[in-house]
Parts: sequence; structure tokens; C-alpha cells
Amino acid sequence: MSSNIENFTEITEKSTAEPIYDTNWCHMPAEIKLKCIGKMEINERLSLRCTANAERSLVDSQKIEFYRGCFEGDDEEFRVFLNRNHRNYSKRSDDKNQFFEWINYIKKVGVFEKLVISFEDSLVDYEQFITNDGLFTAKNVKFSYCDFDNMIAVLRKLKDGVESIEINLTFTAFDELAEIYEIPQMWINRNSKIGTTFQVSINEIDGSFDEFLEQFTDRIVSTGEKRARIRTNNLDRHILLERGVDDVITIDFLIKFFRLMVISAEMKESEYEDDCKEWICKMNPEIYDYYDSESSFEESGDDSEDSDSQEE
Repeated sequence: MSSNIENFTEITEKSTAEPIYDTNWCHMPAEIKLKCIGKMEINERLSLRCTANAERSLVDSQKIEFYRGCFEGDDEEFRVFLNRNHRNYSKRSDDKNQFFEWINYIKKVGVFEKLVISFEDSLVDYEQFITNDGLFTAKNVKFSYCDFDNMIAVLRKLKDGVESIEINLTFTAFDELAEIYEIPQMWINRNSKIGTTFQVSINEIDGSFDEFLEQFTDRIVSTGEKRARIRTNNLDRHILLERGVDDVITIDFLIKFFRLMVISAEMKESEYEDDCKEWICKMNPEIYDYYDSESSFEESGDDSEDSDSQEE
């Protein structure tokens, strides 16, 4: 009987996927703690980092991948919404110091597939927002009616590797759009990956196409009504500025759509993508449906009451 129990114990130990440690957390080596932290969700990590300075350092050293993160705020409240592994997390606060202490942790450890920024009121006079050295790590970034100065501050806090940036501006902010083009490291100095895009949709009367070109007069390779090609400091890469124009979205259209894309210096004009509908719909999925619907009336059955009123 004793022999059978020993055999069973041996089989159980061998079949266990991960070793079991019969010890206290504080006695575990750092490498084991890091493996445990890697399996924790965000609330568990936040609780652990409050226990001791050593645990805080371990927690802060581990990245967390998020599908989506949204940071927003106004003069009354700040909010954070996070999505990870099909779980949603949120936090609200009317205390600016508390909010940014928490957001700086998320900024330090977070790796975002999609990142949305929407701070309506200026934060540029807030030292913690401006001087913090942490950088956002994100693949796709969207600014949704964000204060312009806040947007510039965040753009300067993005790590390399951003594939697309989308900006939605208010009517009063489009005149400042050229300031984005003047950030040299974003377009000229950075060795950005080919295919990296920056998309903008703005409401205005006069387009920003010419305003952009004025910033790079000595770098224009070619220009036309819909496109301009610009040299970077990398000899094998250019930037292609495209204006979204077709049979529906015309040059006189109130909403203007622009896309900048890093391309190979070897790309020929015959290889340009002529159909802009796909990338415009990424910014405004319903715009074509809306304007196509304006060309026809909705049909309905005969209504005798309406007919009589019209005849009278």
C-alpha cells in the first residue's frame, strides 16, 4: 500500500505543468516573482506594487499588452478605459495628481494596439504632464477632439514604432495643424518603417495641402493636385502626402482628408494607390453611405392621407 502511495506521488509530481513552491512570497527569488507577475491582471499588479518598493520595481519592469486604451478628461473629471484579454477596466478621478500618478504607471508598462487621447482642456501648464520622461508605446494612435497643445505634447512622447496616427480637430483648431508638420523628428529625421501612415481629417474651407508643402519647400521631389512626394534624411525612403479626393469626396468638400505614408524611394508613380475610399473610411466609416444616400429619396408605400393633404 505504501509503495502505491509513493508511486502515485511521483506520478503527480511529474505530471504537474509548473512546479509548486511551498514558501512565502517574500522568500521567493525575483525570477519566480516575475513569472507570477506575468500571469497577473492589472488590478492584481496594482495591489502588489503597493506592498513594498522592491515589489513595485518588479511590477513596473513587466510590460502589459492592451488591445485598446483611452485617456480622456475635461474640467470636471479624468477617465481611463483599458481593454485587455476581452476584459474592460476603467478608472475615474477628479484629482489631477492622483490621475497622472496612475496614468504614468500605465504609460510606463502599457503596450497598446490602439491608443485614444482626448484631453479637452490644456494641461501644458501642469508640470507632471509636460516633464515626465515616460513614453507611450502604441501601434495606432487617435486624437479625438483633443486640446491642440496636449496633442503636441503627447506626439513628442510617442516611442518609435507607431504605424498610424489619426487626428480629429475642431473647426477652430485646423489653422494650427501645420505645427504638427514642423516637428522634424516625426517626418524627416526618424527612420520610420516603410508603410507607416499618418491620417488626418479636418473641417475647413481652405485645404492644408499647400501649408504642408511650405514646410518642406527644399525637399519636394514631385507634386500634383492630389499628391506630393518629399525627401527624408534617409536616402532610401520618401514621404508621400495624399489628398483624399474622388467622385464623392471632391476638392470643395467641407471635410478634408489627408494621408502621409512612408514609402520606398524606389516606388514609381504608377504604383500609387488611386482608390482613396478605403483609407478615408478608416477615419469616417459612414461618410460614403451618408452622401450616397443624399442622391435618392427613401421609397415607401402609398399613404392616402398624405396624398390627400398634398392635393389640398
